[in-house]
Amino acid sequence: MIRTFLVFAVIFSGLAAVLTKGHEALGEVLRTTTEKDLTDGRFAQKIDKAIFAAVPRSTALDGLVTGLEYRVLGDAGPQVRAGCGDWLYTMEELRAERHDHDNMALRAEMLQRLVRAVKRSGARLVIVPVPDKADQVEDKLCGIRATQSRLRDQFWSELARVDGALVVDLRNHWPKPGYWKTDTHWDQTGARFAAEQIAQALARTLDPGGDAVKLVDGSIRQRTGDLARLSGLTEAPHLLAPVPEQEREVRVDISRSGGLLDDTPEPQIILAGSSFSLNSGFFEYLETSLAREVAQVSQPGGGFAGALIETLDKQAGSLEKVKAVIWEWPMRSLVSSPSEAEKNFMRQIR
Repeated sequence: MIRTFLVFAVIFSGLAAVLTKGHEALGEVLRTTTEKDLTDGRFAQKIDKAIFAAVPRSTALDGLVTGLEYRVLGDAGPQVRAGCGDWLYTMEELRAERHDHDNMALRAEMLQRLVRAVKRSGARLVIVPVPDKADQVEDKLCGIRATQSRLRDQFWSELARVDGALVVDLRNHWPKPGYWKTDTHWDQTGARFAAEQIAQALARTLDPGGDAVKLVDGSIRQRTGDLARLSGLTEAPHLLAPVPEQEREVRVDISRSGGLLDDTPEPQIILAGSSFSLNSGFFEYLETSLAREVAQVSQPGGGFAGALIETLDKQAGSLEKVKAVIWEWPMRSLVSSPSEAEKNFMRQIR
């Protein structure tokens, strides 16, 4: 009843605003409407958006309008796709861009150069591509398919040609859903699974860890998803916003074998990943699964190879003491525009 009242209140105030000051927006809708818009329902959606846009703005009202657009129109903004049952997806995984093929080709060449660079350092490289949320939880996309994700899956043929590195395929036996509803990242189930798969892959080439690593569960806290923030739904009224998810805090206690504190050796495993390596307890699950301390150099927004390139640039001389470098990156980063660091790497490294 309250939700119905809110919908009608905003619609009627919007109609009044359109008649008094929003007639230009309505006129633009009428001028740009095509015959296809009339037949597939887009015309009504354009009218609704013109009404919502004409409502006078304030922080509270913006949140209300955002929530109504989400609940009434299924619209979560230009950067977020609203699926079924409050599932949100980043448009990065779903959108096709003109330079996607060229960027994937660049990443294929970069992959081979990065593998050779780490191999020259003497460390073992472990490559961990993170599947798209849209691909792994496609059934909640609500009417569309994860076509772009499957096009990026072609890159697995490049990974199959990698010589001198371990490739961990997380798609096999992935624990569905394995991702947060309102966040781009894996949830704690997915993070733990990824950590265990990496540990199993390294166990074939690395001696067992000698540290006593204990995972300690903490309190449960409310998690605000990055996609909910990106779409503005964190400002929407509780009735109109997705239900917040719950996350358990985790930490590790490490009892190192032998030696005084000052004699503690540097970690022999480096994690050079993206924001996935910084979320959902993945780092803690990884240290527990490996029974080793791990050096964390991952970068939020690191994309395909930001953290690994910086590690090679700044720590190249010390990598000879490192047994393994874990390189985690999201599959969607294959088609993103190359960063300045990636461009410099391609100019300098052969």
